[in-house]
Amino acid sequence: MEAGGGEVVTEVPSSLKKLVRLAIRGFYSTEHVIVVDMLIRNPCVKEDDLADLLKLEKKQLRAVVAQLKSDRFVKVRLRMETGSDGKATRQNYYYINYKVFVNVVKYKLDHMRRKIETEERDSTSRASFRCTGCSKTFTDLEADRLLDFASGQFRCSYCSEPVEEDQAALPRQDSRLLLARFNDQIQPLYTLLRELDDCSARTAVARAGADGPHRGVAAKPARRRPN
Repeated sequence: MEAGGGEVVTEVPSSLKKLVRLAIRGFYSTEHVIVVDMLIRNPCVKEDDLADLLKLEKKQLRAVVAQLKSDRFVKVRLRMETGSDGKATRQNYYYINYKVFVNVVKYKLDHMRRKIETEERDSTSRASFRCTGCSKTFTDLEADRLLDFASGQFRCSYCSEPVEEDQAALPRQDSRLLLARFNDQIQPLYTLLRELDDCSARTAVARAGADGPHRGVAAKPARRRPN
């Protein structure tokens, strides 16, 4: 398939394909995974052929693709073709714009991380302790000032009654672990993104992103091999 400048792009980097597969498997349903996997194997697929291969009605296929299009992971190009009866018909071709895909993944991960960081900061400032006497509440950051060394208990700085953990607030504390879990689970994606930030990889991504269905359109996709 040719890039916009006429240079032939023979292969999408394996790390780029892996990034696409991991991102889709991590955030989408099985139907979305299958569609994207087919588009990785076949750079540009006619809607009729894709529906036939996946044993889906066009309406079902379009419903699956709609979410991927909305998230800018999959693009569609309309082509006018002449049928066997000599009449011109409009045909949809689906493909992955890899350069856009990488940028969208970066944006989504950054957006998720910022949201989790905000929740983590909010949870730190929430009241986690409550006085059993006057019901005054305290945050985790204030807890060290409540410790009574003589008794070994937390005591209210206002009325000196015992202070206990606020059970109603405990579930909120889980948000403090979200960022660590997120970073751990998303680490493979970050690793691949760092690889693709390499100068030569950026060139390959740009070339892969320049691929479009206007040239070298796959007439019939290869059938998916069983794993």
